[in-house]
Amino acid sequence: MNVVDGFLAHARVSPDREALVLGRERRTFGQLRDRAVAVAGALRSELRPEHHETARIALLLGNRPEFLEIFCGGAVAGVPVMVFDPAWSATELSAILRDTPPARLFCTPGSPVGDAPPGAVVEVPGPDFARWRDLPRTASLPEVPEVPEVPEVPEVPDSAPFYVAFTSGSTGRPKGAVRSHRSWLRTFDRSRAEFGIDDTDHVLLPGSLGHSHFLYGALHALHVGATAHLMPKFDAAAVFDQLDRHPITRLYLVPTMFEALLEHASHHPGHVFPGVRSLLSVGAKWSPARRAQAVTLFPGADAVEFYGATELSFVSVLHGDRGGPLDSVGRPVDGVEVSVRSPDGGEVAVGEVGQVHVRSDMLFSGYLSEQDSGGPDADGWFTVADVGRLDEQGYLHLVGRARGMLISGGVNVYPEEVEAALARLDEVAEVAVVGLPDERWGDLVCAAVRWRDGARLTLADVRDRASAHLSRQKCPRRLVELTAMPHTASGKVDRRRVRELVRANAPDVREVR
Repeated sequence: MNVVDGFLAHARVSPDREALVLGRERRTFGQLRDRAVAVAGALRSELRPEHHETARIALLLGNRPEFLEIFCGGAVAGVPVMVFDPAWSATELSAILRDTPPARLFCTPGSPVGDAPPGAVVEVPGPDFARWRDLPRTASLPEVPEVPEVPEVPEVPDSAPFYVAFTSGSTGRPKGAVRSHRSWLRTFDRSRAEFGIDDTDHVLLPGSLGHSHFLYGALHALHVGATAHLMPKFDAAAVFDQLDRHPITRLYLVPTMFEALLEHASHHPGHVFPGVRSLLSVGAKWSPARRAQAVTLFPGADAVEFYGATELSFVSVLHGDRGGPLDSVGRPVDGVEVSVRSPDGGEVAVGEVGQVHVRSDMLFSGYLSEQDSGGPDADGWFTVADVGRLDEQGYLHLVGRARGMLISGGVNVYPEEVEAALARLDEVAEVAVVGLPDERWGDLVCAAVRWRDGARLTLADVRDRASAHLSRQKCPRRLVELTAMPHTASGKVDRRRVRELVRANAPDVREVR
């Protein structure tokens, strides 16, 4: 099966239904299908059959309809699509282009693509893209018929790659994780069982399609026949406008977006959206206290958070309306096995902390670059080096990441664990915990915070209150405040950038005593 089979089936049955809404631009299922098939025809014509399995195209685009036209067209043609992040630096982009050059690179005008292969660049939007897509072809795909029928799709094994997702790069060079058609089709199955999204839904995706969470949400909406609503970029006021103007029933977000929505609501009271049936959050642990406030804006919504990764897909889900410990990330979804292991590879006892290993039919195939060895082992297990524990009820609790662990005064400290304790404080809107080199402590635990609504605490206040949830040895020994917290493209606080700002004594970093 092809990952776009469901979308094509809905285009055949309901070609005039709205598939995509982005500002004033609209695409019906039939229009989006026709343009995706035109892209597929162009790709199949350009790339010789013997190259179809090895050639890749790349997208360096913001949120616009052409993104999904090209992405779906690549899937129809059986040509994998690499999704590049527009927020990458020119250096990062150049390294990727040299390491894994695409046959075609679709980008916005003026993008820094000097290392792209000669003749590969097509600017979108623009006449070059329209001419490239619409020129007559001697393709292995037929002309799009005038009647709304499903076009003939070349046979593509479901084990074949269709998408290369790059890690956010918050801890180093972006790595391309290869996903097969099967891995997303099986993830679609879990979404249906867990969330019940169907062709009656309107799904709002306010984040970048360069982030797998939002791209997946858009593809899943098309797969089930729902209408996907996109935004050029995230803006809390614009999200409220979308919720007011459209019958949105599902909202994808990350915790930092929800924080912005709450902050906007505090200055513009009276907004309530009872039509939203579920909030789908991923990317970082959602503060239980802030998550509980979802009912103030979305009284009819199941506040759902799930744990996963680019390489792992869904691992566990915590539904807000089904109980369960709020400091967990839920129970493993159907068909997912979780094994918590010690450094020697043995499974630890229930309640003990270890590295989280995952096995399921949704895992990625492996990394794209030869520099990034690794993938599921011979038995199908893989870890992204997250550290956690399973409780007696089978709920997964994350502690941190093994690769980000600090050693402060001989004590192992996971930044995520400290951040979770500080996020419980009402005065703290956002927090990042980093290690700073120190002769006495080794890694000195430093917390960088953005205060909420003008509140402010002292370092002693923070240490005393955090110690209710954290050993004193792990509490921050230094505290700084930022007026704006840097974020990665996926919406996570950019811990690496915070550390750079603190070490450089940047002007917008202020010491708190």
